[in-house]
Amino acid sequence: MQIGSHNCDVLIAGEYYCDLLFAGLDGVPQLGTEKFASSLMIAPGGTYNMALGLTRLGVDTRWVCDFGTDMFSQHVLERAKLDRIDPSAFTLRDHPVSRLTAAFSAAGDRGFISYCDPPVMPPDRVDACQIRPKWLLQTFRFEPAWLDFIEGVKSAGAKVFADCRGGRFSLDTPAIRTFLKMTDVFSPNADEAKMLTGADTAEDAIKILAQFTPVVALKDGRNGVLLSANGEVSRVQGIPVDVADTVGAGDAFNAGYLYGVLRNLSPALAAEAGNLCGAYSATVAGGSSSPQTRDLMLFAQSRSLRYAPEIADILTAQSVRTTHSNEYNYPEEG
Repeated sequence: MQIGSHNCDVLIAGEYYCDLLFAGLDGVPQLGTEKFASSLMIAPGGTYNMALGLTRLGVDTRWVCDFGTDMFSQHVLERAKLDRIDPSAFTLRDHPVSRLTAAFSAAGDRGFISYCDPPVMPPDRVDACQIRPKWLLQTFRFEPAWLDFIEGVKSAGAKVFADCRGGRFSLDTPAIRTFLKMTDVFSPNADEAKMLTGADTAEDAIKILAQFTPVVALKDGRNGVLLSANGEVSRVQGIPVDVADTVGAGDAFNAGYLYGVLRNLSPALAAEAGNLCGAYSATVAGGSSSPQTRDLMLFAQSRSLRYAPEIADILTAQSVRTTHSNEYNYPEEG
């Protein structure tokens, strides 16, 4: 990995996925049967959408990610080039690094089949520390090697924003409490928070999680965000929209929140910025639907949304700049 010693705003640690999204099924696929979808979308997934969301908001972002010689890696690399995501922390391996998810939707629900080979490993601690980010945007990883990586980046001066993921995890799962105590902001969705804590409600879950991390930004769908900060729990109201697709809305929220805190907004105002990004994303089909700052301004104006003057001032100043002006040298196969 060839990385200079420059600073950046956000370092993202997490793998890519290539998503095959089948829609329009007339029922859930069963063994021994064949179903035909009415539409198919091939899109980058995994932590790609967080890298894209931050890039579109003009945040100086590095995404540490391995790619390989396989077709899935090459497809995502081509999309990253088109989206002008900074590739300086990419590593191109001389073997396949295949990460694929087939997602299908029917009767208002979704199912997934995923493939990942080789296993996802943490980035090199020394190389990551050389990037010297202000924030580490970390996926939900609590294996010993990942905890060592997070500790290293944090000891180099970074704060940690952590997302969550579904699974059979609880606070009694080894090392999860250690992981949470390393975070400065933890942002699960309501279902993930309840599964993790065993609580019946989001309100009870956030009180438990607040014992481990200074800020909890609990994403609660149409209800907005439950926020625990400075010892107090409050709700940041959601923004009513006609939902086209909720895939990627949580990633867009994460990008909006970090966009806010990097511009010295309070946790509550940063959550408002995250809500604005998440709501915009939900109005556009597909996971790669995060907005640019000008998109956010037009989105708010077209719906007569009221948002904090501090956020409006930042968006106004940012949107007049030229976006996606940087050109990068992308790694080539071989």
